[in-house]
Amino acid sequence: MKATAESKNSKKAILRIVLIALFVLLALYCTVMLIKNTADISRLKAQKEELDSQYSQQVEENERLEGIVNSDDKDEYIEQEAREKGYVKEGETVFYNIDESK
Repeated sequence: MKATAESKNSKKAILRIVLIALFVLLALYCTVMLIKNTADISRLKAQKEELDSQYSQQVEENERLEGIVNSDDKDEYIEQEAREKGYVKEGETVFYNIDESK
């Protein structure tokens, strides 16, 4: 009978060790995931701030363009933008400065 009692005690000890090992592994996994999630949150907050800044700049640019579209000199603005992109009016002659000193 003594052998069966020792066998039960050793099985309980092994079970206890396995349970403790599983608990430690679970705690380690949770810690790693917590650190990973915290890093993700920080990265996403920084990304959000950058996107908010871009959004604000775009809203300002839209307001500026709406002001131009609603103004009386929108044709002058359109002509200026077209000239900056290399467009010319029909019948105009374009001269290019090929001086290399510029």
